[in-house]
Amino acid sequence: MFRLLSIFLVFLLIVLSPGQHVQAFDLGTERLRVSGFGTLGLTWGGNKNYGIQKEYIHDFQYGNVSVLTDSVFGLQLDFNIAKRLDATIQAVAEDRIRQDFNNIVDWAYLSYRPTSNSVIRAGRMGIDLFMLSEYRNVGYAYLWTHPVIEFYKPISLSHYEGFDFRYSRRIKPGYFEFKAFGGQTGSDINVGSGEFNLRMRPFVGFNTSLEDNDWKIRLTYSTTDTAFIKAPADPLVNALNQVPQALWPQAAELHDRLKGVNTQTHYFSAGFSYDKHNWVVQSEFSLIASRWVSVDMTNGYLSFGRRIGPVTLYTVGSYARSSSRPRVDQNQILSADLQELALATQNLLNAVHIDQNTVSVGLRWDFHPRTALKIQWDHTWTRKHGGGLLDLKKPLDHDITLNMFSANLNFVF
Repeated sequence: MFRLLSIFLVFLLIVLSPGQHVQAFDLGTERLRVSGFGTLGLTWGGNKNYGIQKEYIHDFQYGNVSVLTDSVFGLQLDFNIAKRLDATIQAVAEDRIRQDFNNIVDWAYLSYRPTSNSVIRAGRMGIDLFMLSEYRNVGYAYLWTHPVIEFYKPISLSHYEGFDFRYSRRIKPGYFEFKAFGGQTGSDINVGSGEFNLRMRPFVGFNTSLEDNDWKIRLTYSTTDTAFIKAPADPLVNALNQVPQALWPQAAELHDRLKGVNTQTHYFSAGFSYDKHNWVVQSEFSLIASRWVSVDMTNGYLSFGRRIGPVTLYTVGSYARSSSRPRVDQNQILSADLQELALATQNLLNAVHIDQNTVSVGLRWDFHPRTALKIQWDHTWTRKHGGGLLDLKKPLDHDITLNMFSANLNFVF
């Protein structure tokens, strides 16, 4: 803890010092560039029975205060190897369920420009599914204290290993860009009941965007197969696969909806942003279509901000809702010995179901060209058996409301 705070204080002094270059350290060469970012955060949220979590890689909060949930520090090196060839490495230090070299190195890739309008990259790169894809960890680059939970938490993936191809050009309405990508991805996440290891391949897709000085629209599609899952619920799901069809015909269907492995998932999203005349608007909506009930959902948000001098006041409305809700049909259970398994299955189905809305209000104060202070309050409504984004210490058999307060200091250098 003290080591992390010391790092932040040292780099804040560097960032705020008037003699430093705005974008990066001056290393005396144009071929090597070092830049970075950081957030020092303070968060309070949840209560003793229901834990709130901003991303699956973090710990849950049960009415406690944390300085680690939002705090992050990143360092990026860009090196020009040859005329059209560059290398990028980005390391990110933050609190996560597993701390190792594989998780700390977020980006490590080569970029080659065959033409002035095209780029080919290969290596480890950021997941490009959202408006915040290239700067999800860079709190200074977006308005809120944290990415919108209902939209960003369900896909707590920061990078993938593979390649992408990007083509861009200026056309009459604005600046057009198209990107296609492919590879594999995964994450080690915390689902409350234990560690969840997820690996997906192949991971392929494309996105396209059109933007001008004041606005941007973006469309994304991707698809992947879940290749490996290690989850706390594996024994229960495996038990469903062992039930004779004659004794419980529905068991096979429930196993198929809960297992996740060898399940194809499709992701569609649309985003829009507008920034003009002191108004800042951003919105994203997505559909995740899958037989795996844990990720089969729709979600989205709409954010409005108004600048008043160096201060921006903003509000956000967001939602996440499962597209389907399988239930155990007691009429199909033909053996009393299966009642305990049936009850555990229904409890698991209730626990992964999502039905949640949040309204947020906050402010951002840009008191320095490279540093911003943010404060935000989130008020969340979670409906009965809709707490799939929460950690439930007891069944959610009634509607609840939860609050979260966040304050953080963001900087870039």
